[in-house]
Amino acid sequence: MRVQDQPAYILHHRAFRDTSQILDIITPDYGRLSLMSRGSRGAKSRLKSILQPFRPLLVGWSGKGEMPTLTGAEPQAVKILTLTGKTLPSAFYVNELIIKLLHKHDVHERVFQLYESIIRLLADKNEVEPILRLFEKQLLEELGFGLNLSVNVETDDVILADEEYAYYLEHGPVSLSSVFDESYILKLNGKSLLDLDANTLDSEQSLRDAKRLMRSILHYYLEGKPIKSRELFR
Repeated sequence: MRVQDQPAYILHHRAFRDTSQILDIITPDYGRLSLMSRGSRGAKSRLKSILQPFRPLLVGWSGKGEMPTLTGAEPQAVKILTLTGKTLPSAFYVNELIIKLLHKHDVHERVFQLYESIIRLLADKNEVEPILRLFEKQLLEELGFGLNLSVNVETDDVILADEEYAYYLEHGPVSLSSVFDESYILKLNGKSLLDLDANTLDSEQSLRDAKRLMRSILHYYLEGKPIKSRELFR
């Protein structure tokens, strides 16, 4: 198989032997895949400065199996994105989540589009916390793990902003007043659930509740595996 001029972003790269590296990339038409980039770490390699995370690229590769060989890479003719301060570890966190939740070769064009939009929002120095919470929610939705945030799963009534709810994994919110056990993962404010559902995390309470909820849900789907990029925030 030979592919040319495929839009891509590098999610992760690691050294291989003296001058080569293995690239983990995301693309719209082929999903997430690994490529062998031969000689691209060499001092005279033209690709050394091009193959960088968070940079929109057009890449080509050839070969069969789990790790085809990179045949070329060019920067896309768009504005170079600059990530500094809190936005840089946030972007690495986004990369790590995609690597851990998106299976190789599963094609999700909307995940690629979501990734691209999130990186641009971070580069534009928007507020980091709301961006990350909404990215987490939307990524789960695209991968088939969408959350129920608007309906009481016990009664089918809409969530009320002034009530408290217990949230059950893979189930959803239940009015706290009807709960007699503690198997739920979190107690959450109704307004926080509605704000997250509407993508309007504009209060400290909503942001705080969204972070607690998304952290617990991601812990579940990642089967307790640690997220290394969180160390960068510390």
